[in-house]
Amino acid sequence: MPTSTNITKEGLIFLVVFLHLIIILRAEQSHGAFHLPEPGTCGVSLADRIRGGNKTALNAYPWAALFGVKFVGDTTGRIQFICGASLISDRYVLTAGHCFKSIVPEEHRVVIRLGEWDIESEPDCVEEFCSDKAEDYEIETYRRHENYTSDPTHNDLALIKLPRKVSFTEFVSPVCLPLSEQLRNQSEVGKIFTAVGWGTTDREVGKPGFYKSRFKLEVDLPGVYWEACRELVPRLWPSEFCAGNGTDEQTCKGDSGGAVVAPESDGNWYQYGIVSYGFACGVGPFSMYARVSSFLPWIMENLSEMDKDTDA
Repeated sequence: MPTSTNITKEGLIFLVVFLHLIIILRAEQSHGAFHLPEPGTCGVSLADRIRGGNKTALNAYPWAALFGVKFVGDTTGRIQFICGASLISDRYVLTAGHCFKSIVPEEHRVVIRLGEWDIESEPDCVEEFCSDKAEDYEIETYRRHENYTSDPTHNDLALIKLPRKVSFTEFVSPVCLPLSEQLRNQSEVGKIFTAVGWGTTDREVGKPGFYKSRFKLEVDLPGVYWEACRELVPRLWPSEFCAGNGTDEQTCKGDSGGAVVAPESDGNWYQYGIVSYGFACGVGPFSMYARVSSFLPWIMENLSEMDKDTDA
């Protein structure tokens, strides 16, 4: 009988120590892990939809960002916007890897603009409704996918760390990423995506070096069967997908790096693609996009690593 009691006590001590070690191990594993905003904080667009390559509402798609370049030594402070991007947390932005292709650190300063709608006005107003002033952030650092290639374009994504945290408002807030298994495994077929950006429009195609719309635009793009797309684009990888409406209302120059999103049944918007490459503007039935779900492990791992140096 005493032996049995001793064994029970030893077993309890072992169990307590074992559970304590598990708690410590889990804490160590989660230390430094990056947590993206929850749906309801991310993916909120308060505006009604405006379909078909038109101007968005003033407060629509508040995660949409502009990727611009300042030239070192240029005292005018002029910013040349060359790409789009998307806010995914209060400190991080997602864009295309090829947006950094021509960046020379000694000559350029990359700037992310948040809260923009009309590039040529300040403040932005529609009738009596006005947005907050857009804000520019010179980036702190960035990471492009280590296996990015430009010829042909693959693994086309990069993460940008902003120098300070962003305050969320009606006009600036993050998009959700498709983290759940259900969202990750969705087929693009039958899904209507929306691309948002300030890319080239027909009115501006003829202006050399001017690859942007004045206003934030949106266009709806139906998903395309991957196999059908690959017949026209043999270079297509499984980590990429196609979407397009067969018209000249497609993503174009200046849209690169922007988010391709869709609303889900929970009422929030999720980013499924990053504008990557395509045919010439207005040519071809669809364009190609980096598939966000294929890169979630890379995104989460690098967010955690980049965030280790963030001040508390």
